[in-house]
Parts: sequence; C-alpha cells; structure tokens
Amino acid sequence: MNIGKRSRWVVSRFGAGVLLAGTAMPALAQQSGAGQAAAETASPSDDADITVTARRLGAGKARATFELERADIEDRPLGADVTQSLAKVPGVKVSTGDARGGSFSFELFLRGLNKEQVGLTLDGIPTGDARFNGGSPPQRFIDSSNIGGIIVSQSAGDIGAPSRFALGGFIDFRTDDPAKQAAITAEAGVGTDNFTREYVRVDTGALPGGFAMYGSYSHQYNDIWAGPKARRAYRDHGEFKAVKTFADGSFLKARASYNSQFDNDFNLVTLPQFRANPRSDNLNDALTGIPNQDLNYGGTFGGARRDFLGYLNGRLVAGEQVTISVNPYYQTLDGFSTSYQNRHRQLAGGDPAAVLGYTATGGAIRPSLATTSNPNVFGGPADMRVTPRTRERYGTTAELAVRDVLPRNSFRLGMWYDGGTSTETRNFYPIVPSTTQLAWKAGRPSYVLYDRWTSISTVELYGQDSIDIIPDVLRLDAGLTWYTIRYKARSPLEYAARLNFRQNAPVQPKLALSLKPAAHLEIFGGYARNFSGIPEDAFLGSTAVIQPGELKPLQSINLDGGMRYTTTHYAFSLQGFHVHLKNGVGIVPNDPTVTDPVDIQRGNVATRAATILGQTTDGVELTGLATYPWIDLYATYAYQRARYDDAVAGSRDRLNLASVGIIAGSDVRDIPRHSVYGEIGVKPLAGVRLQGNVRYVSSRVGGDIIAPTSFAEIGIERIPGYALFGLSARYTLPRLGALRESMVQLNVDNLFDKAYLGSVSSATATATETGLPGRSLGRYFLGAPRSVTASFRVKF
Repeated sequence: MNIGKRSRWVVSRFGAGVLLAGTAMPALAQQSGAGQAAAETASPSDDADITVTARRLGAGKARATFELERADIEDRPLGADVTQSLAKVPGVKVSTGDARGGSFSFELFLRGLNKEQVGLTLDGIPTGDARFNGGSPPQRFIDSSNIGGIIVSQSAGDIGAPSRFALGGFIDFRTDDPAKQAAITAEAGVGTDNFTREYVRVDTGALPGGFAMYGSYSHQYNDIWAGPKARRAYRDHGEFKAVKTFADGSFLKARASYNSQFDNDFNLVTLPQFRANPRSDNLNDALTGIPNQDLNYGGTFGGARRDFLGYLNGRLVAGEQVTISVNPYYQTLDGFSTSYQNRHRQLAGGDPAAVLGYTATGGAIRPSLATTSNPNVFGGPADMRVTPRTRERYGTTAELAVRDVLPRNSFRLGMWYDGGTSTETRNFYPIVPSTTQLAWKAGRPSYVLYDRWTSISTVELYGQDSIDIIPDVLRLDAGLTWYTIRYKARSPLEYAARLNFRQNAPVQPKLALSLKPAAHLEIFGGYARNFSGIPEDAFLGSTAVIQPGELKPLQSINLDGGMRYTTTHYAFSLQGFHVHLKNGVGIVPNDPTVTDPVDIQRGNVATRAATILGQTTDGVELTGLATYPWIDLYATYAYQRARYDDAVAGSRDRLNLASVGIIAGSDVRDIPRHSVYGEIGVKPLAGVRLQGNVRYVSSRVGGDIIAPTSFAEIGIERIPGYALFGLSARYTLPRLGALRESMVQLNVDNLFDKAYLGSVSSATATATETGLPGRSLGRYFLGAPRSVTASFRVKF
C-alpha cells in the first residue's frame, strides 16, 4: 500500500507525539497515584469480551432494543464515521460515500423510515434533523474514539425520547465519561486515498472533590476516491467533558464539542451510467475554463460548516425513591454549500436583494434579472452559487422519577422544550475570470435568489407508569406523550406572508409488556402512536403555498413483539414489527380552483405543501451471537416489506404521490426485502484478534419513473443487490511500564473490490424525470471501492 508523503509525515508526527506524551506522563502519574488501578470507561481489555451477552440484545427491556458496545465501534478503523457501526443492527441500513464517511452521501434507514423520520440523540440530547443541506447529523458532534456505546431502540415505544423525528425508533450515542486514572491517549491512522488522522486525548483522572475531566482533539483528511485530484475532505474536531459525582449517586456532567469541516462529496448517477462505468460519478477532475464542461467539475461539489454543541446532564438523587434529571443544551451551525453555474445573473439596479413590492397573492415583485451566457467559450460568463446556512437551537429535558410510592410501581413524569431559528440564503457571485480558477468576488453577490428564515419551538409532556405485575416475571409499561409545536417562517424576497401557527398532537399512548416465563427467556411486545409535526424543510426547501389548517402533522403507529433467549456466552432474538406512517408532507401542484388570497400563505401559487399518503413496513428480524475466550460469532437477518400506501387511479391522492416521485402501492425506495450481516472473530494468540465480516443487501427499488408535468406513471426501476466482505486484524501490545493499551489495527473494507450502488439519494427522491423516455435524473450514490486503513494507538 502506497501511503504517500503526507501519510509518512503523519507517522513521524505520531512518533514525536508519543515521545512527548511519554515525557509528560510521569507528572500525571504522580498526581493520580502510581498504585491507582480503578477500571476505566475508555477502552475495555480483551478480558471484558467474556461478559453476559444479554445486554446487547436488549435483555430486560419491554421493547425491541439493541446495544452496540465499545468493541463493536472499534471494529471499524479509528476515526471512521461512527454511524457505519450501525450496519450490525438488524433493521438498519446505513451508507456513506466511502469508508471514512460523507455528508451529502450519508443515508440511514430504520425499519423502512429514513434519517429524517428517526430520532437521533447524543447522551439523551437531541441533535435535530439529519438533512444534509442544513441539518445536524450526530456524527458532527462525535469523535468515534470517545463513544462508549450506541443504544438503538428499533421501536418507538420508549417514553421521553426528545425528538420530533422518532416516528419509528431512535438512536442514542453514549459518550465516554472521563477515565478515573490520569492518562494521555494518542492515535494515528493512514490509508488508501491519502487518508490521515491524528488524535490526542488527555484525561485528568479522579481529582479532589469528585471531579474528572478530559479533552480531545483530532484532525482528519482524505481525498475523495472518485476524484482525488479535485476533491477532498478534512475536519478538525475538539471535545471536552467534565464530571462531578456525589456520594449519594447524584452527578453533573458537562460536555462541549466543536467541529470544523470541509468536504467535497459525490455526484449522483443513473443506473445506465453505473452500468457503463461503475467507478465514475461523472465529475471532472480538472477545470477547463469552458463553463459547460466545468458544470461537472468535482471541486465545486460540497461545502464547509462549523458546528458547536454544549450541554449538561444533571441528576439529583432526592431520596431513596426520587430522582430528578435536568439536561439543558445549546447548538449552533454556520456553513455553506457551493455549485458552479454556467451563466451569470445580475439583478437590475445594483441591489442584489431588492424587492419592489408584492402581488395580490403575496408574491414578491423583483427588479428584472439579466442573464448572460456563452457556455461553450473559454472564459465565458459563470457564477458560483453559494448557499449559506445557519442554525441556533436551545432547549432542555427534565424528568421526575419516583419508585414504589405505590407498591411495585415506578412513575416517570417529564418534559422537553426545544426552540431556535434556522436560515438559508442563496447567493450568486460572478467568477472572474472563469478560466482555470474558481475565484469569485467576495462580499457582495450580484443576485440573491432568496433569504429564508424559520423558527420552530416544541414542547413535549410525558408520563409513564412501569408496573411489576409479577416481580421479575411480568412487567407493564404504560405511558402517554403530548406535543405542541409552533411554526414561524418568512422569506421576504419571495413572498409577503409571515407564517405563524401552531399544531397540537393528540395524546399518544405507548404500551409495552415483558414476560419472563422461564430462566433466560423473555417475551416482549409493544404498541405506540407517535407524532412528528411538519419537517423544517417544508419551510426552508421551497416557496410552496402553506395552508396551516389543511397540513396534517406526520404521525405513525408502531407494533412489535418478539422473544429473547440469553445466557452468559450466547444469545438469540426473534422479533417482528409493523410500522405505519399515516401520512407525509410533499410539494404538489396547487389546486387551480384556489384563488382566494386569504388562503394563500406564500408567493408561489403553482405549488403547495400538502398532506400525502404514507407507507407501511412489516418485517422480521433474527439475531444470534456467541462469545467465548478465543472466538466470537455474530449474525443478523432482516426481512422488510415496505410499501407506499395505495390509491385509486386518477384520484387526487395518487396524483399527489406521483408529483413527489412516488407510484402509489410500490415498494419504498432503497429498502431491501432481505439483508444479512455476519462476522466471526478469533483470538489465536494473546493480544491478537482477527475478524472477517460480510454484509448482504438484496435488490431494491431505486426510483419510480414518473413523467414531469403530466405525472404519468412510466415504471419502477430496481437496483442490484450486493455482498461486501471485510477483514480486520488487531494486535494489542502487553503493558510495558507506563505504556498500556497500545494497539495496531488493519482494516480492509470491500475486500473483493465489488462495484455497487450504495444508496438512493434523498436529495432527488421526490423529483420526477425531466427527459423521458430515457432516464435523465441521477438518483444513486456509488458504493466505495476497496479501502485499506491502518490505525495506531498508544496510552500512557
């Protein structure tokens, strides 16, 4: 493997960092006490693999739950996108553009629902929606080396999940607490596509007064494999966490993370393009100076962003039976994306954001827009389209838990408040000169297409009674949740209206039952209704008419049940589920009979945000695992049948679905009927672990072929399935003086270099074709080729 000059430079820096850490360590060791041998929450030893396996399959939970441990996360290369570890969970399909991650190309499904319909939290703190264009996927706030575990609740029956998106489950990423013993941890990584990573973490160990802290910093870089001369990704990431513990079990945890990231990403391809060249996403690796050709220059696909998240986790033990938890948080986003334009736009009058007035229906009247184009000439007019996005979120969760006020009853009462604002602006800057560089005039654009602002505030109230009907045998969890959501939105460059309305959810019941009829055996089942409201993208993503009284919030019904059999060294589970998303929100053609300006809340009277039919997923999941001192086995199989709701031919419901790229009654795109994950790990020698894994995804619907304007249903396109194999080898060195938990690991992803389509993009999922009868719209992300990564860790 040729790792290149940059990689050799990282190895040398890593070695220097190890030497420096070794010099600094004696002082820390003296502070913490040389004989301190308390267990640490950071990397468990190999002996910790010999544990009760039940927790991984959700033993003791009255609903479908799966837990990934630190060892599962460390099977991936150090620094890899932590969401890739979710591929082990039955019912989850996750895809990124390459073995190290990807922004635009990140797609996640859980039991047929996409990443904007699943709750995502970090230490119980909501991270917001996971849209690529302005959302906040959780990996922005995480360094995988600081994650201790991931809790996946595949059903949505859990009470108190603070998310407007948990229509069918939620995923909670759990960060490490500071180590009890002072330590310095240094990591490095090198690999194909010029991948490099440097990471350092300093733990103070236990300090007087029950305090402990750590801080970490990492830098990561790689070329984009589909266009290494023009595209790259890098990020700088810092985290800090402090914990104060009290003798009665109370604690206060404070955590902050900052992420600065730039990445070019992958282009979308059609199925014929993939078949013609499965290793190309049809972007150019060099500028030509000719606008029509530079439209496909990969260096303009992507953007930059800075993310911050700070929060507290506080728990007060107010007595033997009473616990109070409070968790405030604050989050910001500041970023932009870019796109090359093969023409130049200039708004008359010199003010790029001018508005002359508004029409009777509220649409903005703008000065004339001049467009100049000579796209086949070297140095012809060109613009850079820049879309800045900002977000500010703040809120808190709070819960009162009381045990045994009534015998065998445990009560939980809680609330969640979330507020904040988001903006999205679209600016056009002239590229001068548009020859072989991408310089554009900073400061003042020549044209501002829109300037959108929205504010969404959410209040959730919930309560639950957990009843031990027969202690240690039969338990019932019965709960209720209720939401009220207030929406505000404006876009003065597009329309005059200022939206300001509220939606209240009906009370949502949630029931779960757990029965233990015999030793090691559990039977469980649950029912839940869930509420999501209107997605933020309905306000930031278009200027369609919004009629609040007619736009229904997203709701779902979830049923699941199953059984678990767990022992010390092996376990298996079988569970079935039914998820019905009752409705969705889509941008559809407006009813031409609606002409009353009072009913029109936006300027674009051609389209409206409408309630559309939903979808139903039924499935079965089977999981088995065995863990012994020298070998461990793990396998999952999932069957999912996800279908959009059907509608009568010619009906408004069917037309609305077609206008957002869906043929009523068809399979949900990108959801395979069959998926398998399996792995085997062996430990032939002390400190050595070898692992092989396979992931199989069957063929699935890629897109519904629908004609524009008429919305005629042409057909359904399926994309081929794939099987990917991976290998990893890890050697953990024995302890040598102050040096401990040193490790070398090699990962090979996609061992046989399989060419495949990794996912269907959500970016064009609701678009109809533009050039029938042939396919014209790219919908698919290429899967990553073979990737090799070497990871190194030392700890003092």
